[in-house]
Amino acid sequence: MPSASSPSGSATRQSRPRAALLCLRAAFFVGSALLPLAIAGCASGGASPMAALFSDALSEEKGLADRAAGIPYASLRLDAGDRQGLVVLAAQANGETYWPTGNQGLVTLRHEGLHTTVGLAQNLLDTAFPALPDTQAPWRQQDPTTFRLIRTWQDPAGLPRRMAATGRLACGEPEAHALPLATLTLEPCEMTLQWANGEATAGKLWRDPQSLRLWAGEEQAWPDGPTLEWEVARQWW
Repeated sequence: MPSASSPSGSATRQSRPRAALLCLRAAFFVGSALLPLAIAGCASGGASPMAALFSDALSEEKGLADRAAGIPYASLRLDAGDRQGLVVLAAQANGETYWPTGNQGLVTLRHEGLHTTVGLAQNLLDTAFPALPDTQAPWRQQDPTTFRLIRTWQDPAGLPRRMAATGRLACGEPEAHALPLATLTLEPCEMTLQWANGEATAGKLWRDPQSLRLWAGEEQAWPDGPTLEWEVARQWW
């Protein structure tokens, strides 16, 4: 999978998910037969066959494993509330992966963990772990304990909100976990975020005991915010 380098920093990371660029990149994964029409749809701003493909994939869970098995590209099963189903990798850079959801939506993972969203009912604008190097994440620690997290999101009025949290990861013994294309032995990690306003949110991450990469996750993005669930169908590493 080709990757592209870009400057570091939170502001730069937020500016990268641009709809036109991702539309063209995602069009590549539809296949050569639809590529000219997909590019035309990107250029005109209208719906393309690529968007229709993602819309169909997200509209129904039936046959998801068969569909994932038939797509030779990296893919995720995603549940973002109003959008559920299979999504295909559009691009990756500097630890981030970009997953278009159709209707100008996008979910970004960083080191396989939830990072940002675009085009959903409520969007996560940024996720940062200020005490960790940019190349690391709490679940990439062999013995994760407490960590600091800062998230920025849009409230229902569209205004940006920012809040810090103290997080804790507690990982259990490896156990079998069913994914769309395989059943793997993974460590279940319970994640608790205690926010600065006194509220708490919870999540669960499933990581490989050796590589410490995430294969699945589910978490409430912020207090009173949406819960997103994702799991790897075909990995990109």
